[in-house]
Amino acid sequence: MNHGPRTTDYEPLAYNENSAVRSFLCALLGSVPLVAATVPPLICASGAAVGAIDLRVSSPSPLHSKTALPLRTMTRIEEGDTILYRPVLRPHEERKGEVTLVLAPADKKGSDKILIFDARPASKPQHWMVPWRTSIVAFVYGPSGLNVKKVQSFLDNDDQLMGELADYADKTAKTEALIAALSSSDSSAETVNAALHGFSTQFGSGAALNRTATVNQQSMVALQALNPAMANYDPLSGQGAQPVGQTAGLATGVAEMFFGSPIGLAAGGTAMLLNLSQIAFPRSQFRSMFSQEMPDDALGLCAKSNSPEAHTRIAYLWAVRIPNAPPPRLTVGKANSLPADLKSPLPLTTKNEGDWKNLDRAREWMLTPDRGKQIPVKIQVLENTKSIELALDKQIKPGRYSLSANWDWDDFEVQGFFEVRPLDTFHGAKLKAASQDRLTAGAGKVPLTMEGADFEFVTKVEIKKIGDEFATASAVPFLLPEGLRDGAQNHMDIQADAAGLDAGLYNLMVTQVDGKAHDVPLTVLPPVPVIDNLGFNVNQGVSSISVELKGKRLDLLERVEASKGTATLGAASADGEARRITLQFPRSIAAGADISLRATVANRSEPVTFAGAVHIVAPRPAITAISVSQIPVQAIQLEAGEMPGALNLSAMLTVADLPPGPAVRLECEQTPTGAVTLQPGQEARGARLEQLTSGQLFLTFDTSQWIDGCALQALISGSTGDSAPARIGRIVDLPAIDQFTLDPAATPELGATLIGRSLETIEKAGWSASQGIPLATLPQPLPGDADHQRLDLRLPQPPAPDAALYLWLRGDTKARATTIHPN
Repeated sequence: MNHGPRTTDYEPLAYNENSAVRSFLCALLGSVPLVAATVPPLICASGAAVGAIDLRVSSPSPLHSKTALPLRTMTRIEEGDTILYRPVLRPHEERKGEVTLVLAPADKKGSDKILIFDARPASKPQHWMVPWRTSIVAFVYGPSGLNVKKVQSFLDNDDQLMGELADYADKTAKTEALIAALSSSDSSAETVNAALHGFSTQFGSGAALNRTATVNQQSMVALQALNPAMANYDPLSGQGAQPVGQTAGLATGVAEMFFGSPIGLAAGGTAMLLNLSQIAFPRSQFRSMFSQEMPDDALGLCAKSNSPEAHTRIAYLWAVRIPNAPPPRLTVGKANSLPADLKSPLPLTTKNEGDWKNLDRAREWMLTPDRGKQIPVKIQVLENTKSIELALDKQIKPGRYSLSANWDWDDFEVQGFFEVRPLDTFHGAKLKAASQDRLTAGAGKVPLTMEGADFEFVTKVEIKKIGDEFATASAVPFLLPEGLRDGAQNHMDIQADAAGLDAGLYNLMVTQVDGKAHDVPLTVLPPVPVIDNLGFNVNQGVSSISVELKGKRLDLLERVEASKGTATLGAASADGEARRITLQFPRSIAAGADISLRATVANRSEPVTFAGAVHIVAPRPAITAISVSQIPVQAIQLEAGEMPGALNLSAMLTVADLPPGPAVRLECEQTPTGAVTLQPGQEARGARLEQLTSGQLFLTFDTSQWIDGCALQALISGSTGDSAPARIGRIVDLPAIDQFTLDPAATPELGATLIGRSLETIEKAGWSASQGIPLATLPQPLPGDADHQRLDLRLPQPPAPDAALYLWLRGDTKARATTIHPN
């Protein structure tokens, strides 16, 4: 029940100052009813309007004599108190018939019994003096008058009737609360939930109400659970009951069940009305009434409108229990932060659970700020959640407040304080930098943290892609560090399922207790770049290396830093799968060191580390010297670094940083085809390798295994890499000349003949290094000797008898001296 501003005098339904004074005098003197043009018409949720009345209680105490309180909010009615009745009439309305009260004493063990007052005219204000502390007040109205028959035997045995009246009063109160909650467009979901819970509990419904369901869904569950227990007839009228709320709405459905089923009159209620009718009000047909709120605490009474049976009078009954309870002792609970300008629940705690049962009787709730005047506030008791709902309007500014209220004519205070705080706009809300880095497409469920706002009033979080017309919002689990309404909270944890999210822009829709969603933009990043070929070795002493990286999304790399040395990125390929990097290393770096790379990636706050990207290993082996065995004297001169073909030679290789288990690769510089690899102790293609010391290798080889002109080189390989190749020598197939003869008879040039092998390698001949005569013929095999050849030459006269013959081999640019002479 909402309780409005505090009333200091008995002036309900006083719509201006003069009428207020008249109303107060009429109430005390019982002279005239209240007629006010501004009284709104009574529109019942179901049935017909019986009429509006004002029932109040005044006290003989000098402290309370000027203040009459609404009967329905009273917690205690003592001996000597007066119950005041006034009809509330609209212009041209008349109130016919009679009214009376039925009182039940609070002391069931004493001599006091149920009291039924004589009937009085309903058209005038009336008052009744209370003879003892009272537990139940029932108001009876007979439009055609009341025939009150007092039967002493009935009054002497009224214990059962007292219980039936109490049950009827409680069920009426719960029904009225639910109808009020369902009828008002101003009711919050919490208010309706609390009314539904009380209604279901009072009528013994076994239905479990799901607090996450909508109000309509919860209401239908409660009503459907009660429906099987309802008879198909009205136990007081004998007529069949009307169907419940076909189309008139939930409030109408509740009201119809109250009238047409055992809900409002269940069990003891039915028996109570029959007893009253038969014993105290003969020839009367009782009908139940429920009240609807009217301005200034007046009661609008509603009942069924069908005609009575013949020779009977209709008597309407409405009852209220008086709990005779002391003021509650309440303390503000933990979730004591409320949003400004909204209806919000405030949890309260108490050691006495009975305090909650009667808390809706408290009146005129007031807020007391740390500084300033008290402010009236409307509250709604939410017994099911052990809280009260405060309607905070714009005049209640952010700050700290305490609560107090009236308990009949006394005050009580709620211990503790609560804060009123503004709702956040989330303009500065964002993901923490580290969380943004983790939010990558396809990453699965990712824990994230939001910051930059006060999240204490958040009730829902969803995510939706921007720019996608077919995208739907998906729920995002979230966790407040302290809990809802539990004080300022500058961060909030969420869990985004990125398994089905594409990279791109999204809105995180954050909803608060006001139901409004706020868009917080965020970016789902593509996965971090992947580099497939990291972990390569670099030898100690290498100052720079250029490597083409292979992987995915390498175009997202903005900068790379090396833990030792420097790194420079080249341009990425169009598909982002290749990119060159140049690394430079300090010369002081030792073998065994590992170098990591730290990459700055587009749209990420923290660099991505690639650990163990480069391993520094021992220096590569280096061939520092090669010495070839002595070559026998040849008839044709060899240049430095040349070796004759078809000869077995040996070479000593001096190697720095020779790794364990080395191998020597022999190959021609011109082509790797035909290369031979040997480890110490191995032999292949006429070559053999032996290791003499930690830095010396001895090699024997047959030059006939290599083509003419082969620049034979050696390369050392091992666990620390390959050495640079080193040349052993250039293999030259020299012609073997067995015989040289001159023919002096030939003119004008001398004829000459060479007998030998491999003479086809000769291109020119002459008597000086500067003048060579090209050969006019090719060598011919000797008859009967395929291994030897004959080559005819045309030479000029030798310049001297001991002149040496010079030969040019094919491919040579210089002449070679020989040991061949004219004689």
